[in-house]
Amino acid sequence: MRKTTLFQALLIPAAVLALTACGGDDPEPTASGTPTTDPTAASSSAPPAAAAGKGDKELCEAANKASMELRQTLLDAVSGGEEPDPGLFEEIFTGLATEFGAIAATGDADSEVAAALTAYSEEAGKAAAAGSPEAADNPDFLKATEAAVEACETVGVSLDL
Repeated sequence: MRKTTLFQALLIPAAVLALTACGGDDPEPTASGTPTTDPTAASSSAPPAAAAGKGDKELCEAANKASMELRQTLLDAVSGGEEPDPGLFEEIFTGLATEFGAIAATGDADSEVAAALTAYSEEAGKAAAAGSPEAADNPDFLKATEAAVEACETVGVSLDL
């Protein structure tokens, strides 16, 4: 039951994302698909931003973009009619941990948003290490998800996790 629930929780927003992407108003997804597959590109963009210290709104927008890109990875995998395997979920959770950790590191040290994104990154890393999609169905992961969403809502950004 849990595998189905997690699968649905990831698939439904992915389908919505795919449908909204058909509008053609947002050219960013095609340009941003490469950074999630190339860890070097993601880390190369972080140091200049870290020197300036991103604001909370920018952190949330970057986190939402990373989440959408990884959700697209899941959507692409299931669009062929195949059931996602644990390796795919491990890849997605690893991507979430890496991306959110890098994004949080670019924020101010006293930022509640950066702290929430860091906590989410840590929980996503634990889920990736567990090697099972059910690993995300635990109170700590859900609490970190809620905290990140709420922190971003306070700065006016809807974080879709």
